[in-house]
Order: sequence, then structure tokens, then C-alpha cells
Amino acid sequence: MFIKLDRSLSRPLWQQLVDALIELMAQGRLQVGDVLPPTRDLAHILGISRSTVQVAYEEVLARGYVTTTGKGGTRVIAVPAPRLDHLAPQMTDAQDVPVLRMRQDSIAKELTDWLQVNAVKPLDIDFRHQEPWIDDHFRTAWRRAATRALRVMKAEDWNYQSPYGTSDVRNQIRDYLAVVRGITVDTNQILMTSGAQHAVDLIAQTLLTRGATAAVEDPGFPGARLTLAYRGIHVVGVPVDADGIQVEAIPASARLIFVTPTHQRPTGSVLSASRRQLLLDRARQHGAWIVEDDFDSEYRYRGGLLPSLFADAGSHVLYILTFSKLLTPAVRLAAIIGPASAIAKLANVHSLIQRHLPIMEQLTLAEFMRTGDFTRHLRRMRQLYRTRHAILIRHLMNSRLIRLFRIHGVETGLHIFLEADSTFSEQAAVEAAANCGVGIYPLRPYCYRCSRRGLLMGFAQTDQQAISEGVRRLDQLWRSHP
Repeated sequence: MFIKLDRSLSRPLWQQLVDALIELMAQGRLQVGDVLPPTRDLAHILGISRSTVQVAYEEVLARGYVTTTGKGGTRVIAVPAPRLDHLAPQMTDAQDVPVLRMRQDSIAKELTDWLQVNAVKPLDIDFRHQEPWIDDHFRTAWRRAATRALRVMKAEDWNYQSPYGTSDVRNQIRDYLAVVRGITVDTNQILMTSGAQHAVDLIAQTLLTRGATAAVEDPGFPGARLTLAYRGIHVVGVPVDADGIQVEAIPASARLIFVTPTHQRPTGSVLSASRRQLLLDRARQHGAWIVEDDFDSEYRYRGGLLPSLFADAGSHVLYILTFSKLLTPAVRLAAIIGPASAIAKLANVHSLIQRHLPIMEQLTLAEFMRTGDFTRHLRRMRQLYRTRHAILIRHLMNSRLIRLFRIHGVETGLHIFLEADSTFSEQAAVEAAANCGVGIYPLRPYCYRCSRRGLLMGFAQTDQQAISEGVRRLDQLWRSHP
């Protein structure tokens, strides 16, 4: 048994000895049943005090690797999992960073870049597209709900809670889904998460295995694609057109299909009735999960709300209801709705990695919904967004931009998509607009393999006067630089 200790290190000798013993076990050089050398003998061999060896033995005993049986000495009873260094990814640079870690870092950077797409220099007019409008009415109503939540909290509410979420908020979501979305479920079919990305991450960890295939819309929500890739899932981008995701292009091997059918993010298309049926049939045939992200379909300006896929085939669909666009990204809450058996599996994993979500936000949201503030807020915002949406469309139709772009997303949501041809330079357009004091945003961060090009213009945070002036500046810009 070869052990080398280094007195020049800051790490104490007894800790070095613990590390060395555990390493020998991991390598298989110390196996279950082997007896460690007597403390006096090992101290003499290593040239250290016997007390140092005794402390090290006590530590490996406390960790459960050995047992002491008097005259029987200190015997190995368990070993750590063997190190599979021979199976590790090849190192690729001078710092010996594994390929897997480099890939994860790359994915995390891409996600950060997308999240910061709106983090530009201050502009006169900003058509940012990822954030809803927050006004004094909402802030006041939310404060009222938080005050009520504190007042009605019971003693047990301060303790550990169910990984499913509080019963108060799940009851309110259940009632809302039944009345507004035509979805009838029990509370054990609802699991609270801290946003859509957390929901996707939980689904990937629980229902997929590393290396499994998942299909995502392309262009599509980067948060879903990157979260799946980070968990070691093989992600395939599927093209999107005016009728939504092209179902026939989904590979048969896909175990999960992530879609935004009622308002495709970011192109604004709606999944057609025929493709809805094809998608549901495909999921049944191949035993795949459809993950339906319903992020802003409440804000629909033509006709009523579109039916969810979950309402048609609940046994194959996991429906994500998120509040980031309906209320504010600061309310880090979403809900996964699905079959009770699948939700139970998700809850088990959730309890291991997070135990439960913060209680106050859940109770505040429950109060906000229970008193009708939620529906009143949605109704007020829908009218505000409808007005701003109509103004933006009208000004675009009367500008030169209508001859340069095809306008998509005129029915639902908080932004529109101006599609250009494949030669269009998004970066040049964004920079030129910024020089004019106007913020517009590229499609590129939403693309995986696709080559579509264009611009995204939000209107939730832009009032009527700013919309008019912003389009006027863009119109003048493209007249000067066709």
C-alpha cells in the first residue's frame, strides 16, 4: 500500500491520509474485507505521529468505509464507486478542461447571451419583446395580495411544504384552468415550478435519459432547447412555417416534443388543426411526451382563446402554464399540468433537488387569483396590448417597412415578427436602429439550425407616442439606407 504525503501543502497531513485511503479504495487496491495497517506501524512507515493516523482512521470510520473490531483491527467494509478515468472525455486544451464541461459552459453562455439580448444601451424608444408592462395598478394589487397572504398564513404554512406546491395556489390554478382554458384536472395533476425553464429541466431529469432525442421548434424558445442540451439530451430542431411545427419532420426517435402551439415563439404562427391532430397521433404512436408551453395565449386579439393540446390528449401532454408574460418575470412561478402518475414522478425528483418552492410567492399568487385581481389584470392588459398592437401594425403598414418585411404574429402575444429574406443582415439593422435611438431585436438567437432572418418588435412596454415615433425613425432609416 503506497501512500505519499506532502508536508509542503496547506492541507493537514491527516486529511491527506484520508484522501489517500479513499483513493486506494476507489482504485480497488483496498477492497472490502482488507485490514488497514495498525496505526503504530503506518505512522512509522509514513514518518508521522501515531495520533495523526488515528485521526485519519476515525474520519474514514465516520464516513462508513471501515469498522473497528478490537483485536480484529480496522477493516474495510465499503468502498466508493470506482473511478472510470479511462472512460472520461479527452482533454482538449492546456487547462485540461473535459469536453463535457466545455460543452456545458458553451450552452450556459449561449443561454446567458439570449437572456441579455435586451440588455442594450439606453435608447429613446425600445421595442423590447421579452417583458410585459408593469404599472401601478398591478403593483398595488400585488401588495394587497401579499398583505392578505401574510395575514391568513397558518402556523403550518411556515414549515416544510409539499414539493407539488401549496394547496392554495394549486386549487386556484385548477379553477382557472377549468373556467378559462377548458382543462379539467385534480390538484394532484398540478406541480409548481420556478418558471418554464425549471419545468423543462425537471421533465428532462425525470422522464428522459441522457442521450435521448428531443424535438424542438426551430426557430423556437432557446430556454427549452439549451436546458435539454445541458442535461445531455440530443436535441433536433424541427422547422416551423405558417401552420406551426412541421410534424412530418419530427424524428420517430424523439421521446419529447417541445411546442408552443397557440402562439409559436417567436414567429407568432398558430398550429393548424390538421397538424394538431398529426402531432397528437404521432405522440401516441411513438410513445412520446408533448411539452406544451402556453406562455402568453391569454393575450389574443382576434377571436377567443385557442384550445390547448392537453385538453385533447391529456395522457400524452405536459402543459406548462407560466406567469412571466401574464404577470411579470419577477414572479418566478409556473405550473406543470399532466397525468397524475407523471406529475408524481416529477414531484419525487423535485423534492430531492429543491424540496419545495418559496411559500410566500405561492400564497400571494393564490390570493391574487382568489380575489379576482388576476382576471381583472389580464382583462386590463389585454385591452392595453390590443391597442398598442393595433397602433404598431397600422404604422408599419403605412411605412416602407411593409415592402421590406413580411409581418407575422398579428393575432396573439406581446411582439410581432418582421421576416426578411436570407440576405438580410440582422446585426447591421439592429446597430443602425440603435444609432437612431430605437431598439429592435434579431431573430438569430431563437434559431438553432434554421436560416430564417428577421426582426422582433415588442409593444408591451412601448406607449402609443413611442410606437409612432419609433416606426417613423425606422421608416426614415430604411429610406436613407435601402
